[in-house]
Amino acid sequence: MNIEESYRRLRSAVQPRLEVWYYVHMAVIPEPVRQQLKDRFESVLTGPVHLTLYTRPGSSRLILPAGLGCPTCDDARQMVELLRDAAPEKITLEVVDVSRDAARVEIDGVDDVPTIAIASNSEIGRIRFQGLPTGTEFPALIDAVERVSREEHGLREESVAALAQLTEPTEVLVFATPT
Repeated sequence: MNIEESYRRLRSAVQPRLEVWYYVHMAVIPEPVRQQLKDRFESVLTGPVHLTLYTRPGSSRLILPAGLGCPTCDDARQMVELLRDAAPEKITLEVVDVSRDAARVEIDGVDDVPTIAIASNSEIGRIRFQGLPTGTEFPALIDAVERVSREEHGLREESVAALAQLTEPTEVLVFATPT
């Protein structure tokens, strides 16, 4: 499957349908996509969004033992900075270095880097992306930012009713792979 075909499939499968050209496995957001994000955020974002990036000093592409360095943290930082810059009046960004703020990491319950947390203010973000959200995960990140801004969960009534029946905190994990 070539890039054009991947892009067409992604565009037809993911809502909202951004007119983006985002290459699978490319962390840097191309200039045309930056402008599209800026235009879209200007018309769609209604409330504040707070992004928190949990990171560790990067090690470029060098693979180190667990707990040392982070080969994708620099790319994740660049990505969230570009998102913030697309709507600076609505999106704020905080970067937490997990190697320097262990107490905060424990309180926030973060166990891997990079992690991008999304919240409507500076509270602990409950929507989290672990790893670098590229490829098909990128539109999901944009959708999460937009939904948090609009305070819209997008769930059906039946799902909301089922969730209301939960009696203890529950963690939902969604796994995505580029294949």
